[in-house]
Amino acid sequence: MVAESYLKNGRLPRWAHGTCKTLIGAKMYDFEPKRVKQFFRRHDVGRVAIQLPAGLRRYLPEIIPTYKESGVETLVLADSCYGGCDVADVVARQLGCDALVHYGHADMGLPTCLPTLYVEARMTVNPLEAVEGALPKLRFKRVGLATTVQHIGHLKKVAEFLRSRGFRPYIGEPGQRAKYPGQILGCDSGCVRSIADRVDGFIYIGTGRFHPLGIALSTGKDIVIANPVAGYSEELHWNPDVFLSRRRAMISRAAACEKFAVVVSTKLGQLRFKLATIVADGFRGAGLVAHVLAVDEVVPEGLADFDVDAFVCAACPRIPIDEADRFDRPILTPFEAMVMLGKANFGPYKLDEVRQNDF
Repeated sequence: MVAESYLKNGRLPRWAHGTCKTLIGAKMYDFEPKRVKQFFRRHDVGRVAIQLPAGLRRYLPEIIPTYKESGVETLVLADSCYGGCDVADVVARQLGCDALVHYGHADMGLPTCLPTLYVEARMTVNPLEAVEGALPKLRFKRVGLATTVQHIGHLKKVAEFLRSRGFRPYIGEPGQRAKYPGQILGCDSGCVRSIADRVDGFIYIGTGRFHPLGIALSTGKDIVIANPVAGYSEELHWNPDVFLSRRRAMISRAAACEKFAVVVSTKLGQLRFKLATIVADGFRGAGLVAHVLAVDEVVPEGLADFDVDAFVCAACPRIPIDEADRFDRPILTPFEAMVMLGKANFGPYKLDEVRQNDF
C-alpha cells in the first residue's frame, strides 16, 4: 500500500499523512459521536429520530452506544432515505421526537421543523492508493477532481499528491445543492461544469457508475474512477451515442401516448411542484391529458394502478435514468418532455438537475 511503501523508507510525505491510521484498525465511517452528544445537550433532546440510508443501516449497532451514553430515547426511521433532499423531520415530529439525526449526507440548507443534525459519515479509508493506481490510466495532465461527501475530506491531499506527480489538479466550486468544493450529487454536477474548460479529464473518487456518467455527460471529458473501498481504478468506457439513442427511443415511445402523469415527491428536497405544473400545462396545451401525482417514493408499484400511458419524473433526477427498466411505461425527465413537445432541442442533451426555481 502507499503508506506502507513510504514507511519502509522511514518517512511519510505530507500528502500521505493520515493514511497509516486508516490502514491500522480504523473504522470504516466517522459517525462523530462527540458532535452528536453536543447536539443533544445544546437542544435538550429527550427523544431523537435516527435516519439512515440503506448503506449505513448495518452500522446501527456502532451508532447506538452514543445515544445510550447520552440517555436519550431513540426511534429509528425505516422508510427510504436517498439523500440530503430526503429529510424526515415532519415524520420525526409526528412521532413525538425533539430532534432528528440524519446520517450519510451533507446539509443542503433545507428548512426543517425541528432541530436536525447531519452526520456525513465520512469514510476513513484514504483514497491515495486507488488514485496512485489510476495514474497510468491518465492520458491528461490537467485533472479535475470530484467525489461524494464521504471522501470530500481527502480531496485536498489528493490534489497535493497529484501535483507532486506532475499533474495540474483542479477542484470546482460547489453547485446550488452541494456544500463543498468538488462535491458532486446525482442532482447537481455544478462542481465539474465550473472547471470543465480548464481540464482535459476527471478523476472521480468513489464507487458506482452513476456519478462518473453524469460527469461525462455534463462535460464530455474522459473519466477515470478511483475506488477507495475496493482499492482499484478503472477508466470509464461508455458510448454516449448508446445512451442518447436510448433516451431518444424513450421520447419516441412517449410521443405515441395521450395520457401522462407528472410525478413529484413529497420529500422536502424533491417537491418540484412548480416544475411539474409547467410540464403538465405543456401537455395540456398540446391537447394531451396530464395529471400531477404526488408520492413519497417514486416506484413502479405505487404508480401501477393509474390510467396513464407514460410518466415524467419531476422528483429525483436519477430515477428516469437509473431505473427506467423497472417501469412498464415510458418515463421521461422534464427536459425530455419539453423535447417531445417541441419546446426544446434534444442536442445538446441536458441532464436533469434540481434548481431553486423548480420549487
